[in-house]
Amino acid sequence: MPSAALALTLCLALSIQAAPSHPASRGAQIPPTFPRTLVRTELATILRSGSQPWLGQGAVSSTDLNAALGARQRRFGLFRTDSAVDGRREVLRRLPFGAILAAAGERNRVDSLLLAAVVETESRFLPHAVSPCGAVGLMQLLPSTGGDYGAKDLRDPYVNVDVGSRYLRVLLDRFMGRPDLALAAYNTGPEVIARYGCVPPYRETRDFVKRVLARYDQHRQAVARVSARRPAQDQIARGFGRHEPPDRGADADGLAR
Repeated sequence: MPSAALALTLCLALSIQAAPSHPASRGAQIPPTFPRTLVRTELATILRSGSQPWLGQGAVSSTDLNAALGARQRRFGLFRTDSAVDGRREVLRRLPFGAILAAAGERNRVDSLLLAAVVETESRFLPHAVSPCGAVGLMQLLPSTGGDYGAKDLRDPYVNVDVGSRYLRVLLDRFMGRPDLALAAYNTGPEVIARYGCVPPYRETRDFVKRVLARYDQHRQAVARVSARRPAQDQIARGFGRHEPPDRGADADGLAR
């Protein structure tokens, strides 16, 4: 039985060394697979003879033993993601319609945190809100704007945010990526901003731009706070991957999500 146990252990070690733990690993040198037929033959010989298969007696060569014992221990981490992206998702998850905002932002290349700031300022996340001038939904779009994008029901949160984010993308492109001008155009119309060349001296427009940008900055600060906790969480995850006890001094807030 000791002979069989030793042989089985060595076979398993050689098999683990031969198979990569992750198919996406690149650049690592993987030794050739140990022939299974040779393993079976030697194991059968050991079991029949009952002899001790020590090094140098033919059952296991020194080359095979060194290859098995010299393999570097493979490590893995749990939930290791980019902290900034993960922090953004966490902040959006806390907001109403966060998933819709995230999807629309990615689809139309607009910062989803900026979309959230616009929605909160315009409608306070009320999908059926209607302004005195007839603007509808989360992003308070005029029916004429919705018609330009083929939208029929602006009270639908998905439709409203999609149209609003597409329109905001057009304004950002037109005004060279300046969010203050794009937001001013969103509020009062792009032709007015083109005429003034800056945020116009309208109290309503200036107040709108100020409030949206302030809320946008608050969302970005929230992402930074969440992201700052992620390195501690990643360190704990890597500790679990190496079968080491976690650091009890780590920030407890980084453990839960």
